[in-house]
Amino acid sequence: MTATELESKVLALTLPERREFVHWLDEHRDEILPDEDEIHPEVKAEILRRRDEALAHPELMEPWDGTMTKARELLDEIRRKKAQSR
Repeated sequence: MTATELESKVLALTLPERREFVHWLDEHRDEILPDEDEIHPEVKAEILRRRDEALAHPELMEPWDGTMTKARELLDEIRRKKAQSR
């Protein structure tokens, strides 16, 4: 059924029936249209895998402190190399 067909069916309902339908729709909104912010199962599985790896091998992890500084330094170095090659 298309959206246009659905619209005509809803508009054909009596006012009390429309109210009942809208109430039903509100109650079942999450079932009909899942939250788009929900994490895809494959992404969730990867996040959990990485968490488990970090917990099992904390020695492999890098501390967050200084990460932004390191990233800026790396980007600056890349920019310098590009400028020199011109």
